[in-house]
Amino acid sequence: MVSSCAELVHALPGRWRYRLRSATPIQWARLELELQASLPLGPWHWRLNRHCSSLLLEARDSQPQHQGWQGLVAALERCGAKPPEAEVVHVRVQVMRDRPSRLMRWLMAPANLLSFLAASGLLGMAALLTLGGILGLILPLAPGLPLLLLAFVLVETAFRLRRPFTAAG
Repeated sequence: MVSSCAELVHALPGRWRYRLRSATPIQWARLELELQASLPLGPWHWRLNRHCSSLLLEARDSQPQHQGWQGLVAALERCGAKPPEAEVVHVRVQVMRDRPSRLMRWLMAPANLLSFLAASGLLGMAALLTLGGILGLILPLAPGLPLLLLAFVLVETAFRLRRPFTAAG
């Protein structure tokens, strides 16, 4: 597609700057002649910059951009411009070890077991406090809300105890 030879770099109302790139060298003199044929000088004004490989396209009588774009693409096509090769992006991937070594797992097993037992005990106490808190909310003059808040803190503590020993999801 020849349209990929021209890249819009900057745009203002009625004025567009394109960077011209081609796999084959652009014949600037021929491109200038083709642009004169494609874009009449009345409604359009354009300027080629060979050093920067760019084209400044300006519409005088509020011409729509697509007319100038079509003229530019037609001129590039008649010039023999070919789209540049797609750039290859190299991605380096590093594999991270998911599991610790066997020795580390043996050393962490007692801590894992203690963490599991402590978290289970905290969750059991939180369940009892939740039941007591619900009854406290129902019965008059019973402390329901503080028991529910304490149950919440116990559940969060149990989760924090178990976090180092669970795999990330």
